[in-house]
Amino acid sequence: MHLLKAFELDIRFASPNTSASVAIALTRYSQRKDGRLFLTPPCASFEDLEGQINSMQDELGEIRERARRAFQVV
Repeated sequence: MHLLKAFELDIRFASPNTSASVAIALTRYSQRKDGRLFLTPPCASFEDLEGQINSMQDELGEIRERARRAFQVV
């Protein structure tokens, strides 16, 4: 199963008038008719769901490290 990236890190570096900030943005989701947003496709098994969760945890770990480096530059 190919897992696409679900998150990205939005880095706003400090300027003379603003302080630095970061935010996590969604890059992949689906929206149902009831308005709920879903981060994964429908999973037919626990293994599929676990793969999606592991992928998101890996992405968030990478984002944490990028954010740490971004704040060290500040």
